[in-house]
Amino acid sequence: MAFPMKELDVHNELLGNHEELERVYREEGYLFFRDVLDRDAVAAVRTKYFSILVDDYGVVDPGLTEPIWNGKDVSEFPVKVPEIYGSGVWEEFTANPKIHNFFEAVVGEPIAWVPSTEYRLNPPVPEDPEDYVAGRHQDGFFNEGIPFRTCWLPFSHIDADCGGVAIAPGFSKHGYLHDWDSPPKYGIPAGAVPDAAWARASVYHPGDALIFAEATPHSGLANRSDRFRLSMDIRMSPKSAPQPVVGVLSAVTDDSITLDTAEGPVTLLVNERTYLRLKDGAQLPRERITEILEPGEKMMAGRNGDYALVVRPQKG
Repeated sequence: MAFPMKELDVHNELLGNHEELERVYREEGYLFFRDVLDRDAVAAVRTKYFSILVDDYGVVDPGLTEPIWNGKDVSEFPVKVPEIYGSGVWEEFTANPKIHNFFEAVVGEPIAWVPSTEYRLNPPVPEDPEDYVAGRHQDGFFNEGIPFRTCWLPFSHIDADCGGVAIAPGFSKHGYLHDWDSPPKYGIPAGAVPDAAWARASVYHPGDALIFAEATPHSGLANRSDRFRLSMDIRMSPKSAPQPVVGVLSAVTDDSITLDTAEGPVTLLVNERTYLRLKDGAQLPRERITEILEPGEKMMAGRNGDYALVVRPQKG
């Protein structure tokens, strides 16, 4: 069984008080809001998720208002559902002025959306995991030079059995906890975050928004319920922060990459310090850069001057 977790604080009463929102965000590493997202925009995403589960995979019966599993075999259900990646769902969602304006009001200045989105349609799992927070990580560790705030959004009702996400409030101030000596995925070791530090909402609802810092440890939790868990991770960045180089890979050599961006081609140098990230987050050995990276891929890079700090695929 999962260990008990603390309840997340709710920060709706701070909306409109940007100074206090920023203080809490810096201190705790997160902000959590109830029922703040436009209902029509949320419903549009839910409709797309349900169409995939009902029409493409047949794992949820038609006509339901909750994604209750119908018992069809899900042992081969994909972790990353191809029918939704590249569908434009996150772009349409964030382009909605009511959605964009809410997040911009939280940040207190103009924002840009980072093309790094994860769609989650998690089926129930057959048994309890040995480690409920085995997926613990900090997003910023894998994205140096690309400052952003992760926005985790539920699109179904997610209770403790259904899982959702857990975070470790306050631990964003402790720096990165990942194990540098365990490439290629550099996980956070068990015990680096005490069990008592983890927190989640007892129930997440569609329309809620959990925003957390790039150094906040977090983990997806096992779905031990009778339904699919529907959520989406989107990422935003204040426009005043350094922005990633976003474009299409047009050239790659042993020590450089070139991205064709909206402003023209940008060439960045690659050295032994550059994190060359694969789609699953693992690190690509630098000596294989020309073998694995292919022109035409949509990529982005964090930079320090002419040098790439991280090179990674766009996602969503």
